[in-house]
Amino acid sequence: MVRADLLKVWASLLVAVSAAGVLTVAVLATGAEAQETGCRGQVVLDAGHGGSDSGAVNARYGLVEKEQTLDVARKLEALLEADGHAVCMTRTGDETLSNNDRYAYANSTGAEILVSVHMNGSSDPAPDYTTTLFGKWRKDKELALTVFDGLSTLPAADGAGTMHTRAPYSFASGVLLKSDMPATIAETVFITSDAEGRLLSDGTGARQQQIAGALRTGIEDYLDAH
Repeated sequence: MVRADLLKVWASLLVAVSAAGVLTVAVLATGAEAQETGCRGQVVLDAGHGGSDSGAVNARYGLVEKEQTLDVARKLEALLEADGHAVCMTRTGDETLSNNDRYAYANSTGAEILVSVHMNGSSDPAPDYTTTLFGKWRKDKELALTVFDGLSTLPAADGAGTMHTRAPYSFASGVLLKSDMPATIAETVFITSDAEGRLLSDGTGARQQQIAGALRTGIEDYLDAH
């Protein structure tokens, strides 16, 4: 009787492990679907951070970078598609993605360019400027400069002219270095800025749309030249 009972217990454990394995596969499949598996596009948009990686936070206005970058990327996707560009998204929900996940996905799409959307952060609520980053000078710098030119037209959050800028610079990110196509990280605004916080959290989505529009200008200027 004891041996029979033990066999039943082992059988139950094997079923549980098997079920857990099936569940894991299902979860991974859901994540893959959220990454638009099989997408073929001209532009890959990468909403920075996501899942367990929240990015920068503006606690005063309840803003989290991973949510804001996805909002901007979604708006940018709609603008580009309305202009006839096929777009692939590295994430469409709150997924945790490694740099490897991002560049491997981008490389699978056959896209011409990759733009990773981010927002900067600081412990000081005053700074607010826009910049772009590039990995390889020959592959990425021209795209970074052209997207930067578009972002430079973004109205300043405090209403005083256009955004302050920092010149694009080289940054050793796997997303940039290991992507097959020209790639740039766009540090669009400082989410920690008080002025940006007021605009980004006003519930209208107008600031996010402005950022998306400035990115579209740079992306389309680059595509038109190539």
